[in-house]
Amino acid sequence: MTLACSLAGRRSLIVALAVLAGTACNDTEDLVAPVDTPTTTTTDAAAADSLAGTDSVSSTLASATYSGLPYGPIGLWATLNTFEMGPAPFTLSQETVSPSSIVARINNARSKRQRLVLAMTGTSASDYKTNGKFDLSKWKRRMNGFNTSTIRNAVAGGVSDGTVVGNTMIDEPETVRWGGNVSKSVIDQMAAYSRSIFSTLPVGVNLGPPGYRWRASERFHKLDWARYQYSWGVTKGDVGAWRSAVLNQAHKDGVTPAFSLNVLDGGVRDLAGSWDCPGTHRGTYSHNCWMSPDQVRTYGRAVGPSGCFLLMWTYTDAFMSKSANRDAFHDVASTLASKSRRSCRRP
Repeated sequence: MTLACSLAGRRSLIVALAVLAGTACNDTEDLVAPVDTPTTTTTDAAAADSLAGTDSVSSTLASATYSGLPYGPIGLWATLNTFEMGPAPFTLSQETVSPSSIVARINNARSKRQRLVLAMTGTSASDYKTNGKFDLSKWKRRMNGFNTSTIRNAVAGGVSDGTVVGNTMIDEPETVRWGGNVSKSVIDQMAAYSRSIFSTLPVGVNLGPPGYRWRASERFHKLDWARYQYSWGVTKGDVGAWRSAVLNQAHKDGVTPAFSLNVLDGGVRDLAGSWDCPGTHRGTYSHNCWMSPDQVRTYGRAVGPSGCFLLMWTYTDAFMSKSANRDAFHDVASTLASKSRRSCRRP
C-alpha cells in the first residue's frame, strides 16, 4: 500500500497509512459540481499567517538549485528541523503538512537542499468521508485552510526553485476505503480546485501496484502526475513488464509518471510454512516480506529513471538502518543523480 501521511518522528514499524482519506456525501451532485471559487476559512487563515508569518519573506527571497531525479523515503523528516537519518543519500521525502507548518517545512527543506512532495490533505481518511463515501466538500474545506497569501507565496517560491516537487491529493483512490465513488473525473475536479489556489503547483495521486488498471477506460484531463508503486506480488518480480504497462497507461491518461517502491511489504511473499521471510524480514501484514537489498537496487534502477521522482514506502529505523539496505540506497541514488531533472507537470 502507498502512504501519503508523513511518518516523521515514528521509529517503530509503521503499518500503512493513507495520504488522503476520503468519503463521500450522499448528494452525488456535490461530487460532480463545477469547480467553485475557493474560500478561506477565517480561523485557519489567521492561524496560518500568524504561525507562518516572517517565514513567508524568506521563502520568496531564498533560492536553491537541484539536479538529478529526487529520491527518498516517505517520512524522512523527524521534526520540522531534523531528519530520521542522513539525509544523504536521499534528496526527497513526502511529508504531510498543515497550514501552520507548511512554510517552515518548505524553508527548512530548501536550506538543507532537500526536495518535497507535499501532502496537504494527508490526514486521516475519516476527515474526508460522509456516510462511508468520499466527500469532496470536506476535501475542499481542508484545502481552503492553505489559501493565504503567506502560504501561496511559499508554495510558489518552492515550486519555482524546485524545492517543492508537487502535492499529492489522494492515496490509492482505487481501493474500497474511498467508498467506490471516486472517479478520474472527481480527481480532475480536485486538481482544478487545487490549481485555483496554487496555479503552478503540480498535483498528483498515489496508486498501488495494480492501480494503473483502475478505471482504465477513463482519462485524466487535469491531473499532472500519478505515482505508481511497485511490489513483487503484482508481476512476480517482472518489474520491466509492469513498468511498460504503467508507462503505457500514463501516456493514455496524459500524466507524468512518478514511482515508488513498497520496501516494507513488496518483497517475495512467504506462503510456505511459518511466516518468517527467510533472508529478509516480516512485512507489516500476513505473508508479506521486506524487499531485499538486491530488490531495492534492481527495482529502483528499473523504474526510477522513467519518472519525475522515486519514493519508498516508508521510513522505519529497522529497515533503513541495515547496512546492506543503505548500500542499495546509495546505488539507486547514484543512478538517479546522473539523470536529467524532470518536471512533474502534465506533459
